[in-house]
Amino acid sequence: MEVTRVKNITPELFIEKCIKANQPIIVTDGMEHWDREKFTPQYLKATFGDQIVQVYNDLFDLQTIQTLSEYIDTNFDRAPEDGPAKNYMRWYTKLKEVEFYWSDKVFEALKPAWSQPYFIPDTNLVIPSNHKTAKRPINEYSYPYKGLFISGRGSRTRLHKDPFMSNAVLCQFYGQKEIYLYSPQKEASVMNGTDFVDVKNPDHAKFPNFKNTTPDYKDVLAPGEIIFFPSGWFHDVTCLSDSVSITWNFVHETQLERMTKHIAAHPEDDQLEIMQFFMDGEVSESTDLVQYFQQKYSVGV
Repeated sequence: MEVTRVKNITPELFIEKCIKANQPIIVTDGMEHWDREKFTPQYLKATFGDQIVQVYNDLFDLQTIQTLSEYIDTNFDRAPEDGPAKNYMRWYTKLKEVEFYWSDKVFEALKPAWSQPYFIPDTNLVIPSNHKTAKRPINEYSYPYKGLFISGRGSRTRLHKDPFMSNAVLCQFYGQKEIYLYSPQKEASVMNGTDFVDVKNPDHAKFPNFKNTTPDYKDVLAPGEIIFFPSGWFHDVTCLSDSVSITWNFVHETQLERMTKHIAAHPEDDQLEIMQFFMDGEVSESTDLVQYFQQKYSVGV
């Protein structure tokens, strides 16, 4: 089944039918007024080619750092006999207090070329917090896991779900991506402890329930389309061609109870450090996050 495609969806309807109902969607007109020529591999290489980028395998393990030019030269326009690209370039903006090769300066330079998608809320956010600003447009502010994905044909992000019950947004500028989506109700079939099944080469001994499990959605994301991955949904993404995308995560105030329950059940989640980074100094490392959200927003667990 393909993901529902829409255009001209209002922000109110998106919140009701996608965020609150926890349903994926593809919006086909959310990038119409963006300068997509600024997000081609040719432009990015010519403008930012000497910048150091982060290169990962299909399980989010950092493999190397190299220049953007080196990554594109090695992994784009590969001949068939060279096989698919094996590594995936994820170039994130700053997401915690460490010195690293972040992409913030690149996003600052690209700020005029894109904007907040008209249907995605930039108010009433919990993560990142709206504490210090009424609106938080994506091209001007930091968000968790905000990054450029510049990835050669065949590179893949294996099945996962996004941290601390956040939603993810993926905007496709260049190339196509094949996407498998599994609902949160299929967790027992696609996970074993903290491990996720490889949906394209499953180990049925380790994941016995996966044998009769099918994706809720299988689709191909095309240039100019934006897909919304709701909290808790499992997704596996493969680049069918050389690809350029932008991604970020957020939690809306209507999802507070769901997020708080996750924090209570997983207090040792190492991604909570990143969540705290985007709370505008509202909490310290010693803050009891469950208690904080209960008191601030009157949510239960």
